[in-house]
Amino acid sequence: MSQELNKIDIDTLTSAVNSGYSAIRLLAKLQPAAGPGSKVFPPSHSEGKYAWEARRVEGGEVVRTVLLDSVQSQANRMEQALKEAYISQRINFPLLAVDFGSHFADIGEITTLDAPHRIADAIFRDSLLGDQKFPDTNIAKAYSAANQRNATALYQYCPHALIFGIWDSTGSAGGLGNKFQRAVVSEIVGIKAEAGVLTSSRLDPLGIKTVDIYAMPDGGWTTDKTLAETDKKGEPVKIRPSEVNHSNIPPTIKKSDKGDEFILGGVTIDYARQTTVLSLPALRRLHFPVNGEVSAQINTAARTVLAALGLAAIVHQLENGYDLRSRCLLIPEGKFNFELVDNYGESKTFSLSASEADALFTAAVTKASGLGLSWNEEKIQLQPTPDLFELVRMSRDTTALTEE
Repeated sequence: MSQELNKIDIDTLTSAVNSGYSAIRLLAKLQPAAGPGSKVFPPSHSEGKYAWEARRVEGGEVVRTVLLDSVQSQANRMEQALKEAYISQRINFPLLAVDFGSHFADIGEITTLDAPHRIADAIFRDSLLGDQKFPDTNIAKAYSAANQRNATALYQYCPHALIFGIWDSTGSAGGLGNKFQRAVVSEIVGIKAEAGVLTSSRLDPLGIKTVDIYAMPDGGWTTDKTLAETDKKGEPVKIRPSEVNHSNIPPTIKKSDKGDEFILGGVTIDYARQTTVLSLPALRRLHFPVNGEVSAQINTAARTVLAALGLAAIVHQLENGYDLRSRCLLIPEGKFNFELVDNYGESKTFSLSASEADALFTAAVTKASGLGLSWNEEKIQLQPTPDLFELVRMSRDTTALTEE
């Protein structure tokens, strides 16, 4: 049973985070931008397959579904949405960054919102803060010692890691490094999905026919067999013009003897469903002592900041739209609301815009700061170690040689 809450304010969010509520949930129904029944293209996974799965949907019906955006991909999109909000100065929160721009302009700056393992990523481990290796800094030592009973250091330097999860598997403790579960989980699934077919064709404006040409030793091609690469018998190696992107390619349907799941021709769906859940019990497990003292009031304030940051990430991602990849643009079926779900399954619905989420987050941060729980407000800038810089350079040189 659902009740109308309309808007959520700082007091309501604080109360929900403190006790009595289990989740903030968003269920969104989406359609292809080209309209119902048009194709969308899921991501391909191992062996080039789509992620097919039988799932139980509303009413108990078991249907064939396909994954359109994974939990990991959704987390990355939310982090990038937060990064855009940070850059545009809509919200401010602690951030670390490694600057590769002076060496590799195309890489530029890698922040804890970009790195796959956030503050625990090897990119930060192998960087310098001034003349000091990052693992030797007080920041890294405090973070490495963090756990659920003392998450203050992560709150102060990388709070989004407490929302999207983190595992310090690259630190000195290896696989025993600290772990924090995801508090925000989201995915997008295509419901009642049917596999499409993969077609290909090319109309050559030069009208080149299928004639013999020859491979060159340097990887090019030639019409002069005396310049051609030769095989073990000393014969020039013949190739087709289509192999070097000349001549027509007649319309074809690509087939596979491994089954339909290997034919990456997109899918048609009844609709796509996005399910996003912010776990309030996951936040309640976190404690934030200040100067060695634990305060229930400060714990609640910090958890409220994290909940507000999670809501901001969700809403900013929604406002960015659902252009998941080439030929996979989705449009919501109308506006949708969040649900605040209590410990007994009852829910209250509320709407939340990006500007409202920003204001809610700012209010939560101000309240926590007023209680003595402050965080680092300036971006911490690191530089790659010479070894990390050299690793990137050598990798690029190797790639360039391989492509020649």
